[in-house]
Amino acid sequence: MRSSVLTALVLAFTVGLGHQSPAKATTWDQIGGYLRLIQSAGIEAMVANDCPLGLFGAYHAGRDVLLMCGNNIPDDPAVVWEVLAHESAHVMQVCKGGNLMPESLLVEEMEATIDKGADTFHELALYRSGRHHVEAEARVVQALPPQQVEALFIKHCGDRLDP
Repeated sequence: MRSSVLTALVLAFTVGLGHQSPAKATTWDQIGGYLRLIQSAGIEAMVANDCPLGLFGAYHAGRDVLLMCGNNIPDDPAVVWEVLAHESAHVMQVCKGGNLMPESLLVEEMEATIDKGADTFHELALYRSGRHHVEAEARVVQALPPQQVEALFIKHCGDRLDP
């Protein structure tokens, strides 16, 4: 993938990897199954090996492309899952046509996520304020157990899934 295409990904961002979430996919089979679910909703999944340093993934809504940065993500299913779950939250937001949860619930979910030891919210300062809600939601989703992430995806994007 050319660098100019990566630059054009307006929703590109980094995800925090300096913590341990309590529940992540632990096998490549779990990741493959979820990836197939995402693809059945018409989302193209791509792996790039020339992403800028610090970029782990991105979702480009206009092109329905979910990008994973192979050159920046360790070969560890727990980390790959975290990035995939985070990016898929942005897919869910597009499917729903807005935020996944109201502000009051988001604050509660952020606190619960932090209580579980998954604090990636300090990175929100890297984004303009208008992106804080969607980025916080994605960080909440990335800390959920795989079954809950899949259920949320089906709930919000189910009408896009192949029969």
